[in-house]
Amino acid sequence: MSSPNLILNSDLIITKTTSLQDIFTLLLKNRHFKKSEIKDFITPPHPQTYKNSDYKINQRQFNIAFNRINRAIKDKENILIYGDYDVDGITATCILWKSLISVGAQVVPFIPDRETDGYGLKADSFFKFQQKTNKSFSLLVTVDNGIVAGKEIKKIIATGTDVVVTDHHLKDTKALNSTALIHSTLVSGCALAWILAKKFDQNANLGLVALGTVADCLPLIGINRSLVVHGLQQLRLNPNPGIKKLIQISGIKQDDLTASDLGFILGPRINAVGRLSNPTDALRLLCSQTPDQASKYAAVLDAYNKDRQSLQQESLLLAENAIKGNKNRLIFVSQNEFLPGIIGLLAGRLTEKYYLPSIIISQSEAISKGSCRSIKELNIIDVLRQCSSLLVDVGGHTTAAGFTIKTSNIPKFKKEITTIINLKLKTKKLTPSITVDTQMNLNAVSVKLANQLDKFAPFGIDNPVPSFLFKKIKIVSKRLLGSDGQHLKLQLDDPQTKTTENISTSAIAFKKGDLDSQLKVGDTIDVVAHLQSNTWNGTTTPQLVIKEILL
Repeated sequence: MSSPNLILNSDLIITKTTSLQDIFTLLLKNRHFKKSEIKDFITPPHPQTYKNSDYKINQRQFNIAFNRINRAIKDKENILIYGDYDVDGITATCILWKSLISVGAQVVPFIPDRETDGYGLKADSFFKFQQKTNKSFSLLVTVDNGIVAGKEIKKIIATGTDVVVTDHHLKDTKALNSTALIHSTLVSGCALAWILAKKFDQNANLGLVALGTVADCLPLIGINRSLVVHGLQQLRLNPNPGIKKLIQISGIKQDDLTASDLGFILGPRINAVGRLSNPTDALRLLCSQTPDQASKYAAVLDAYNKDRQSLQQESLLLAENAIKGNKNRLIFVSQNEFLPGIIGLLAGRLTEKYYLPSIIISQSEAISKGSCRSIKELNIIDVLRQCSSLLVDVGGHTTAAGFTIKTSNIPKFKKEITTIINLKLKTKKLTPSITVDTQMNLNAVSVKLANQLDKFAPFGIDNPVPSFLFKKIKIVSKRLLGSDGQHLKLQLDDPQTKTTENISTSAIAFKKGDLDSQLKVGDTIDVVAHLQSNTWNGTTTPQLVIKEILL
């Protein structure tokens, strides 16, 4: 893979004398905000103030959905909420279920099993669940799925059950003859569930919306920023028992919870159980009413997350060996050793490392499951749909998708999709890029500036953490951190700055311990980093968090 391209968004060099106003103006410009949007970005309005039209939700369809659910509540009909096994789907299920229960609905949640039920709404899974529970459901409400399940919906409706779909995934060209459809691609599945749930219960859980939104990698601007900012406030002040225990067992601070904690600490623990076992345990955690119940399921999720990390590492080594000598513009690996629950993670890691689209298949005897991750140069869902005749089903987004396939079709599918992708990417130079806000001198780094930059939080898609290029800085000292020496701790100085002040600055480079042998004390390097305040033994100092070391 080629070295990353460095994209500087400004020619400004931030020094110790650069004003905060100039820095803020630059950062807002880099994020393409209009003047009219700046106020709501700095102080996001509460999501309760938004109308359905702001979410791009069809109001007529929303009214049909609400009225149908309301009638089911009044008539004591059995309602099934059909969720999904990822964080977005599980939080969505919990939000809607708890709200409907609070107004007396006869409602049952269902989280499909990744292996036995597969992705998305399946009529057979619904029918089997009816038999298992000995209940007849006259209304089924999907959350975070259903938009591409036209055939399955038709089967369910034919048996006398109405189907209300709430989903944020991309539509396909097939007709969706549901009873009602609440759809928007602007927000997460749990946000759509919350919009519906708060019509029944004004206290519908906004904290879970923040968790699902961040975990599902939605852009953290506009409405999503409002959802996450105010949802994080709720999680810091008053999380439900399950989230509170999960925060505790994860070792993070409740009153200082960040979007990064949701995406990289809590989210993976909720996902892990569905990757390896029964995802309903994650729902049980979120719906826990007592500390004892919450403690039980928090421990279960934490244990599965540790198992997931170990299995992921073993499978990644298998995948790496399988692609040695690959000369295609696609990484394609199909093996029966891969668990269905971790193939998405494997695809993500390989795409990140090699900057190529990845397709990883968990191969079984008759039906296999695949997961895809892509790069900005390739819309993976469009490519998959070109091969739809070879697939059982497919769904997802432009950069991430999943599918099921008859195992016998895998060789033909591999040949066809490899040909398509090689052709599409043949003339493109595939080089990852690092976008940097601007250059900064080391003498500008301070606790005050780090704290001011935190006003741009929560950080995520379309609102990245402000990052800066530091040029020609000298390594004063270095050491490895972590149980396996996977992290690199540096002390940096700027020999170019003529000053009597001590401007030596601490820096941490996570997962870059392998660069230790290439660096020597006294070397001059360029780094891309963001600022952070670091408190140790009661003393707070500024610290650089290094994203890239440019040797």
